[in-house]
Amino acid sequence: MNNTLSELDKIFAFSLDLICVIDAGGRFLKVSDAVQPLLGYHPQELIGKRFIDFVCTVDAEDSNNMLKRVLQGQTVIKYANSCKRKDGTEAPLLWSFNFDKEEELIYVTARDGKDRLQAVKLRESLEASNLRYEYVTKATSDAIWDWDLEKNTIFWGEGFKTIFGHPVGQERTDVGTWTDYIHPEDAADVVSSILEIIDSGETVWKKEYRFIRGDSSYAEVVDRGFVIRDDSGKAIRMVGAQHDISQRNKTLAELKQLASDLYKRNRELQQFGYIVSHNLRSPVANIMGLVNMLEEEKHDPEAIDFCIEHLNVSMKSLDEVITDLSEILSITDGSTEIHKEQVDIVEIIEKVKTVLSDQISQTQASVVVQKDPMVWLTHRAYAYSIFLNLISNAIKYRSEQAPVINIDFLVTDGMLLVTVTDNGIGIDTGRYAGELFKPYRRFTATKSGKGLGLFLVKSHVEVLHGTISLESTPGNGSTFKIAFPADSVSESAIA
Repeated sequence: MNNTLSELDKIFAFSLDLICVIDAGGRFLKVSDAVQPLLGYHPQELIGKRFIDFVCTVDAEDSNNMLKRVLQGQTVIKYANSCKRKDGTEAPLLWSFNFDKEEELIYVTARDGKDRLQAVKLRESLEASNLRYEYVTKATSDAIWDWDLEKNTIFWGEGFKTIFGHPVGQERTDVGTWTDYIHPEDAADVVSSILEIIDSGETVWKKEYRFIRGDSSYAEVVDRGFVIRDDSGKAIRMVGAQHDISQRNKTLAELKQLASDLYKRNRELQQFGYIVSHNLRSPVANIMGLVNMLEEEKHDPEAIDFCIEHLNVSMKSLDEVITDLSEILSITDGSTEIHKEQVDIVEIIEKVKTVLSDQISQTQASVVVQKDPMVWLTHRAYAYSIFLNLISNAIKYRSEQAPVINIDFLVTDGMLLVTVTDNGIGIDTGRYAGELFKPYRRFTATKSGKGLGLFLVKSHVEVLHGTISLESTPGNGSTFKIAFPADSVSESAIA
């Protein structure tokens, strides 16, 4: 018996846990030495004192209720509360209580509860973090994802459903829930790019690609990811977010188109200003010349008749030019569609020759059309402006010889091919290859001009869905080759 008591005393003395005996009134009868490191008291300082007096106020009521349950025969294990140390600080403890009804004694053990308290706080913190994460996934406009690289499983936030219409919490958790929805044309590049980041040791990944929605349409997304690595640098996890940029890209495309349209409209207005200046100059010059002749020869009946006859021709030509310019302007501002009609090319060229009669006469130029009347389904004003610019340019940039301009047409494979050849000073096409049809480009210093003629011709040809090219060398003249598609050639022309 004495050995047993001695062993119990040793347990009381050396146990790292606090061991004590409390009577039915809740007072300490015996306390082990472990109370000193836990609460700072010597065991004798607690003898006869009430257990509840050492409990912190915030836990006092609950601890008192717990003692009542113990006295009713309930065993309590790992009950947590905070007790007051001798120095006034608080000590978190874990208590276990067992009541002996026969002896009416409560046998108690206690241990430091810091670890448990920290675990509780950690759990609460994690729960709060998870709750915040859940709120973020619901509130954000992104589809948040979390990829466990070691298990090869992926978790999707609420955005996966709200943005793309895919179910969240589905049975599949493999990475295929991501890769299966990437556009087939983008998949290989996207997957290789993310694997490259994982293998490279870098941490940040970003990619734009197309991602299928729940309704089978495709969204344009920008996907950003962050690689989490262990101490050895091995990638173990990757988190990221997909953002739907379909509307942004659509808006950017619309803005880009608007800017392009504004630029085009500004360029067309510049062209129109030059067309007005260029196309009106010749008929107005003819009229002014005839008026001067009338003043000088006002007493000569034959001169008067000549001037009146040619004034009528010039006025009619001027009226046609103004009408054509008005139509070009209405097409340019979008108020009128391009209206095509049956036009005789030879007739158009004859009108150009009439307008340029003074220049042709002064330079002894000859404009030779190699074909009989050729009917072309086109826009009259643009066709007129094309030939006016090509013929006037050939006269202006003539060599020392009298200008000779040959115009030929050929209908083949549903295409109308127009060739305009002159014997002028020519252009070094090798040197100026990339600038031939750009605005305000001039290729000789011996002639004045704005450098808009070829630019206007190319612009008009393109409006009529045609193409133009130039073959030329300095001193050997120029050959312009224009091709128009089948829908620009009438049946009569093909015949």
